[in-house]
Amino acid sequence: MTSSHSNSVILESELIESVEYIEGSFVISSGQPYESGPTPKNQGKGVWEITVNCGRHKTSEVADKFDSLCGGEYHEYAPKGGGGTPDELNFMFGLTVTFKNATPVTLYLAQGHYSSHNNWWIGGQNVVNDGKPDLVLISNDRPIQILRMSGSTSKIEFETLAASAKAAKSLAGAS
Repeated sequence: MTSSHSNSVILESELIESVEYIEGSFVISSGQPYESGPTPKNQGKGVWEITVNCGRHKTSEVADKFDSLCGGEYHEYAPKGGGGTPDELNFMFGLTVTFKNATPVTLYLAQGHYSSHNNWWIGGQNVVNDGKPDLVLISNDRPIQILRMSGSTSKIEFETLAASAKAAKSLAGAS
């Protein structure tokens, strides 16, 4: 019998101001139940939990859609069980994430399976994975901040790496 499960992933950065689900972006393997979500919730201190209640069955169709929307392996990352592009995924969806002083970023999250765990993937045009996975933040069509990504099967952390002196002042709120 196919059943729904509560599936949660954490996005963590003190720079995240808001996380919004992109309506109509949810893709799930055929025949799987879908109940609710994705629902982003601010847990405080830069921790955002996104929960979706649905079935889990990995298929190449979901992985192909994720790969297509993200732009290929150079724009995809999974902290655990990732590398290249996913062959099969359970489901995926899009989010608009707003980081402090940056243009909102479209990111795609997807759940796969690694070892004995479900693992999460993140991707999008602002994700740059050349062996060191980064998220590039933009303002006024220019890169202003690089965040290094790391995490676990169910958490994606964004760590501040580099900013120009002007961007650093802007991020700190100085004028």
